[in-house]
Amino acid sequence: MSKNEKPTAAFALSLFAGILILINGAILGVVSSFIAPFIPGASEAALVTGILTALMGIGIILGIIVIFSAVMLYRNPSQKTLWGIVILVLSIISIVISGGFILGLILGIIGGILALRWKPK
Repeated sequence: MSKNEKPTAAFALSLFAGILILINGAILGVVSSFIAPFIPGASEAALVTGILTALMGIGIILGIIVIFSAVMLYRNPSQKTLWGIVILVLSIISIVISGGFILGLILGIIGGILALRWKPK
């Protein structure tokens, strides 16, 4: 394998997927702070806010790990199987937070598959 050969398409799709998942998670946090005043009852508001905050944390963590995995895939193409599986699995798990507006989920799955199938020339 030449040093210049990189899984560029898998990297780009996975990076964009991670960014979308991260943004989706952050938006859940913003929504939780704006929606609470409109929910009648203190316990119901606390429950909804707690759930949205937890989903925000999950989304941010998943997004960061997918972005990190995409960068590692690009820097270490010899470990394409490891990083491809991480990207694929975490992108699928991101469906819990609507998968980065669904587009992040789809791009992450495609990026993970491309990483697994990538072969140097």
